[in-house]
Amino acid sequence: MSDNRATESSTNGGTGTEQSGSGRLAGVRQSAADAYESTRERTSAAYQSARERAGSALQGARETARSAGQRTAAGIETNPMAAVVGGLAIGLVAGAVLPKTKREQALLGSAGRKIHDTAREAVRAAKDAGREQIDELGLSRDAVQRRLGEFTDRAVGAVKTSAGAAAGSVSSGAA
Repeated sequence: MSDNRATESSTNGGTGTEQSGSGRLAGVRQSAADAYESTRERTSAAYQSARERAGSALQGARETARSAGQRTAAGIETNPMAAVVGGLAIGLVAGAVLPKTKREQALLGSAGRKIHDTAREAVRAAKDAGREQIDELGLSRDAVQRRLGEFTDRAVGAVKTSAGAAAGSVSSGAA
């Protein structure tokens, strides 16, 4: 009889356990669903916030770049000679820094040497013409260098300001 009671007890107890187990399982499922939904909402909100901050930073950078471009254009209009000299200097530096490739030498051969020599003469002629214009304007070498330095400093400052504004906007939005 004790075997019957044990069987009966385990059968009845098993049904009760199954019901309470399914209730627990439903509770766990609901908790998991709630946690998922909550996480999804927070992630969506974080994504939207980051997207808005990035858009705002981009807009700020565009405005700063536009302003820098306008200031640069105004500087060129007020002092075109400095712009010419600056452009020549940048071109000379770029040309001097960029190495010739073997392929360029193979393809161009003697024509490459002629182009190089012609370009060197053109640079020399431009340099001489620039010096003549500077002399005609009565500007000293120091004055031109100072103005060119001021122009370059302003351009570099504008770029730094725009980069700093963009970085600051992104970092303050992330905090």
